[in-house]
Amino acid sequence: MRIIIVGPGALGSLLAARIFLFLREQGNSGADNDEHRLYLLDHRAARAQLLNEHGLRLQENGRTIVCRLRVTADPEVIGHCDVLFLCVKALAVASALAGIFPLLAPQTLLIAMQNGIGHLAILARSPCSTAAGITSEGATLLGPGHVRHCGSGITRLGLLLAGHDVALPRLQEITRLLNAAGLPAEITRHPLRHIWAKLFVNVGINALSAIYRRTNGQLLTSESIREQMQKAVNEAVAIARAQDIPIIDDPVTATFKVCRTTRNNVSSMLQDVLHQRPTEIDAINGAVVAAGEQLGIATPVNRELVRQIKVIEATYGRSDSGQGNDS
Repeated sequence: MRIIIVGPGALGSLLAARIFLFLREQGNSGADNDEHRLYLLDHRAARAQLLNEHGLRLQENGRTIVCRLRVTADPEVIGHCDVLFLCVKALAVASALAGIFPLLAPQTLLIAMQNGIGHLAILARSPCSTAAGITSEGATLLGPGHVRHCGSGITRLGLLLAGHDVALPRLQEITRLLNAAGLPAEITRHPLRHIWAKLFVNVGINALSAIYRRTNGQLLTSESIREQMQKAVNEAVAIARAQDIPIIDDPVTATFKVCRTTRNNVSSMLQDVLHQRPTEIDAINGAVVAAGEQLGIATPVNRELVRQIKVIEATYGRSDSGQGNDS
């Protein structure tokens, strides 16, 4: 099975490292005649060269392991693949799909690992079978080619369209491989439930953590932030109910629980803000606002969170783009 991971960010690096280490333990060197071949695809040639020269470093359980896997910026050298993990930001899905077109064949299974819901319509245009990957694994990118595994979770994989059931055997195979690689995974027949369940959590945590520069656990120490979190999540719940999306657990309680269990985690949006990168605000809180406009449902808290993140992004490079407060 030829496996490609697109995007050497925090999650893509974690997946690549864990799968590489498992294959190495099995005596799989990655040679062309091996059962499995793993590639990491980066759109930046200089960074791909850096990773090839120095390896991908995985920091977990108090130790650092160097993973020397194949990294390239040229999809043409890889050819068609069997499984492709798309680990780019939601705002980059459209451009990434255009760039990876040479990798996609009718038998390819594309697994999209994005936060939010804004990218789902774009994935429907994919020429191959598509699945959603919804993960609670915690990962932080410490630098190019250096990822820290912050907390274990579970990854749920589910085909997005009923007509893609032909890809179920391949989905089962990659699920077994993830479990063997130390990344607990399971198949769900109802990926939208889990996509929305994660969206609720992201709506409640990501923007607030980026605005106030707090870890997940620190958000709960402020009564005013907790109140904003609850209101933002409840607005998203109203949108989901209006679209008959099944709700698994109480979303506010679940969000508070995630804050506690990942109390030391730096959210992906806070990581983006600290490194002055574009955020996924449009795919998360912005998607709630957009859906509210279509459905005639007010989303004032999410609208304000989007506004504040946009202000922060607009101040990148300026000395006054720093710490938020909860006054």
